[in-house]
Amino acid sequence: MQNPDDPTSIDWCARAAKLVEVEMAMLTGDMITEARFGADMTRFSSASLDQVKRAKNEAIRNCQISRGETPKRVRYAKLARARPY
Repeated sequence: MQNPDDPTSIDWCARAAKLVEVEMAMLTGDMITEARFGADMTRFSSASLDQVKRAKNEAIRNCQISRGETPKRVRYAKLARARPY
């Protein structure tokens, strides 16, 4: 849970929602280049769509963790197979 008295605490779920809005605006051509998260303001003026997606995915993952959910894995180990000779 978030501590409202701590100025450094981040509401990851609110951040994820704002980043989804920024991503959709970039995709539709509105090109909103800043998002405000309470007292924080992030300016995405030189950000690419890939950077916004990465920040959104990180925020969604941290939101799931803060809720007590298990986030889904994004990378899987590659199976090593050896050919028998």
